Amino acid sequence: MKNATVTINYESFQSIKKNADKYDELIRTKEDVLNKNHEFIETLCTCLEKANEQKVSANKQYFIAKGIQAICKHFNMTVEAEYGELDEGKAPKK
Repeated sequence: MKNATVTINYESFQSIKKNADKYDELIRTKEDVLNKNHEFIETLCTCLEKANEQKVSANKQYFIAKGIQAICKHFNMTVEAEYGELDEGKAPKK
Protein backbone atom coordinates (compact mmCIF):
# COMPACT_ATOMS: atom_id res chain seq x y z
CA MET A 1 0.00 0.00 0.00
CA LYS A 2 3.02 2.29 0.12
CA ASN A 3 2.58 3.49 -3.46
CA ALA A 4 -1.15 2.90 -3.79
CA THR A 5 -3.30 5.12 -5.97
CA VAL A 6 -6.78 6.10 -4.83
CA THR A 7 -9.44 7.55 -7.08
CA ILE A 8 -12.23 9.70 -5.67
CA ASN A 9 -14.76 11.89 -7.37
CA TYR A 10 -14.28 15.65 -7.55
CA GLU A 11 -17.04 16.47 -5.06
CA SER A 12 -15.47 14.22 -2.43
CA PHE A 13 -12.07 15.77 -3.05
CA GLN A 14 -13.52 19.28 -2.71
CA SER A 15 -15.24 18.31 0.54
CA ILE A 16 -12.00 16.93 1.98
CA LYS A 17 -10.06 20.00 0.82
CA LYS A 18 -12.69 22.36 2.28
CA ASN A 19 -12.51 20.61 5.66
CA ALA A 20 -8.71 20.60 5.60
CA ASP A 21 -8.68 24.34 4.84
CA LYS A 22 -11.10 24.98 7.73
CA TYR A 23 -8.87 22.94 10.04
CA ASP A 24 -5.77 24.87 8.95
CA GLU A 25 -7.55 28.18 9.57
CA LEU A 26 -8.66 27.05 13.02
CA ILE A 27 -5.09 26.05 13.87
CA ARG A 28 -3.80 29.48 12.75
CA THR A 29 -6.51 31.24 14.72
CA LYS A 30 -5.72 29.20 17.83
CA GLU A 31 -2.01 29.98 17.50
CA ASP A 32 -2.77 33.70 17.09
CA VAL A 33 -4.91 33.68 20.24
CA LEU A 34 -2.23 31.82 22.19
CA ASN A 35 0.44 34.28 21.02
CA LYS A 36 -1.69 37.28 21.99
CA ASN A 37 -2.40 35.77 25.40
CA HIS A 38 1.31 35.05 25.91
CA GLU A 39 2.23 38.63 24.99
CA PHE A 40 -0.47 39.95 27.34
CA ILE A 41 0.80 37.86 30.25
CA GLU A 42 4.39 38.88 29.55
CA THR A 43 3.37 42.55 29.53
CA LEU A 44 1.53 42.20 32.83
CA CYS A 45 4.41 40.35 34.48
CA THR A 46 6.90 42.96 33.25
CA CYS A 47 4.73 45.79 34.58
CA LEU A 48 4.41 44.11 37.97
CA GLU A 49 8.13 43.36 38.18
CA LYS A 50 9.08 46.92 37.24
CA ALA A 51 6.52 48.37 39.67
CA ASN A 52 7.98 46.21 42.42
CA GLU A 53 11.51 47.41 41.66
CA GLN A 54 10.61 51.09 42.08
CA LYS A 55 11.35 52.99 45.27
CA VAL A 56 9.17 56.04 44.53
CA SER A 57 5.41 55.50 44.69
CA ALA A 58 4.79 57.71 41.62
CA ASN A 59 7.10 55.42 39.64
CA LYS A 60 5.29 52.34 40.98
CA GLN A 61 1.99 53.91 39.89
CA TYR A 62 3.40 54.46 36.39
CA PHE A 63 3.93 50.72 35.87
CA ILE A 64 0.64 49.82 37.55
CA ALA A 65 -1.12 52.20 35.13
CA LYS A 66 0.68 50.55 32.21
CA GLY A 67 -0.61 47.18 33.43
CA ILE A 68 -4.16 48.52 33.72
CA GLN A 69 -3.91 49.92 30.20
CA ALA A 70 -2.71 46.54 28.92
CA ILE A 71 -5.66 44.80 30.61
CA CYS A 72 -8.11 47.25 29.07
CA LYS A 73 -6.54 46.87 25.63
CA HIS A 74 -6.55 43.07 25.84
CA PHE A 75 -10.21 42.92 26.85
CA ASN A 76 -11.33 45.73 24.50
CA MET A 77 -12.27 48.07 27.33
CA THR A 78 -11.59 51.76 27.65
CA VAL A 79 -9.63 52.99 30.63
CA GLU A 80 -11.88 56.03 31.05
CA ALA A 81 -15.09 53.99 31.08
CA GLU A 82 -13.73 51.42 33.54
CA TYR A 83 -11.60 53.55 35.84
CA GLY A 84 -12.42 57.17 35.10
CA GLU A 85 -9.35 59.30 35.35
CA LEU A 86 -6.36 57.01 35.79
CA ASP A 87 -3.39 58.25 37.80
CA GLU A 88 -0.60 57.49 35.36
CA GLY A 89 2.16 58.13 37.85
CA LYS A 90 5.54 59.33 36.70
CA ALA A 91 7.95 57.50 34.42
CA PRO A 92 11.21 56.73 36.18
CA LYS A 93 14.38 58.40 34.98
CA LYS A 94 16.64 55.92 33.29
